[in-house]
Amino acid sequence: MESLPGSNGCFVCDASGKNPKSLKLEILWDESANETVIPFVPDDSWCGFEGFTHGGILTAICDDAMAWAARKKTGTWSVTANISVRFMRSVKVGAAYEARGELTRQDGKKSHTQAVIRDSEGKPCVEAKAVFVEVPEEKLFGGQG
Repeated sequence: MESLPGSNGCFVCDASGKNPKSLKLEILWDESANETVIPFVPDDSWCGFEGFTHGGILTAICDDAMAWAARKKTGTWSVTANISVRFMRSVKVGAAYEARGELTRQDGKKSHTQAVIRDSEGKPCVEAKAVFVEVPEEKLFGGQG
């Protein structure tokens, strides 16, 4: 699997150190499955309720899994236009999980995506779908790409 570079300052994947509150998760690209892969083990600082991971953090992980899938497949940056998330099982602190994201359909500048977080037994815990819209790099980075 290919390790993707992450985004400077990103809450989920900053590897640059610009965001001290980042989860610093590694994002991988599984070429054979055409999916991003984000392995993670939540810690106590991720709690929404003691022992359970906050749904907002799980949504952010799904969002990154889908955003990077769109980026990898289209070669362009995009931003979340809408996202829907379904929570099916608790995601417990200290246990191993994996998020996977994929591009399901391209419609002009819109990327339709989906993601799932599974536990170590492969049971789905969180499912998400989102639409991303391509944004020119100069609008995102002020020409600093």
